Amino acid sequence: MRVSAFALASLVLTSTLVAQSSPTRATRVDGTVVLLYPDGTWKPDTVQRGAASHAVANYSTPGAASASLPILNGATLSYNPSKWTPVASGKPGRLQLNHASGDGYAMVIAERLEIPIHSFKNIVLQNARGAAPDAEVKVDEERQVNGTPVTCMEITGTTQGIPFHYFGYYYSGKGGSIQVITYTGESLFEQYRTDFQELLNGFVAPGG
Repeated sequence: MRVSAFALASLVLTSTLVAQSSPTRATRVDGTVVLLYPDGTWKPDTVQRGAASHAVANYSTPGAASASLPILNGATLSYNPSKWTPVASGKPGRLQLNHASGDGYAMVIAERLEIPIHSFKNIVLQNARGAAPDAEVKVDEERQVNGTPVTCMEITGTTQGIPFHYFGYYYSGKGGSIQVITYTGESLFEQYRTDFQELLNGFVAPGG
């Protein structure tokens, strides 16, 4: 059965500019890192974070990405037209692409306002939990994509009874704040990971 694109897209169509109360990371006396929530509850912080001493990985646009979409203030997304088809999103500042084999999707959300990346990541997670209360960040790491620092995040959770997996790049600077997000059902994610990664690496930031 096909994954409902509408159900999955409900997570990323929310505007990033929503006031949220986010958890605080803290270290217990036994060395365990936890997330402290405003209501007094806590849970272990399971996000994978690269060691500060590790070099940031560099990525660049694949050679097969022969088509390109304008995003905002000179930012673009290059893609392989044999794998991805742009479709009308019907919303300003939104771009959508569908994978040729079905059940794989991508969304670009662009806003002119610069948002500090720490706040940006918290907003993304809290918006995700608005659609899927069990949403969790599984990967949070810094990358260099076509010469520009971005944050790479993978988020999993359940919305409308469907386990999902989001894999995206997040950029914020003077040219605006941009999310490039790929997504599908959790059971299909590994089938799409390579194509998702190639699409994400076609992102060129404003002025890049």
